[in-house]
Amino acid sequence: MITVYVKRPHEEAYKMDIANSDTLSELVDGDFEVVSDDNLDGISLVVNEDSRGVLANNFPITSDGYLDWVYGPCVFVKADGHSLSDADVELINQFLAAKV
Repeated sequence: MITVYVKRPHEEAYKMDIANSDTLSELVDGDFEVVSDDNLDGISLVVNEDSRGVLANNFPITSDGYLDWVYGPCVFVKADGHSLSDADVELINQFLAAKV
């Protein structure tokens, strides 16, 4: 089990323990892609690219200096496959708060 952080549009983010990548697919409503933000070192974002332009905007990210949007649900995971720590969750919360 690993601890991840789930953010759905217009909802508060929450921590969740998951056992496998099938759960990631369920959380993002289908096939997923892993992206990153320049400001979240060591943390990846799991998103469903099929949501692009279909589901409501979630928040913007900057990847390799380029601005993009995360659409639909997003799951924050530790890039190395380990559980997110409390410090990681605090960093994500600060990141999300700056996007409001």
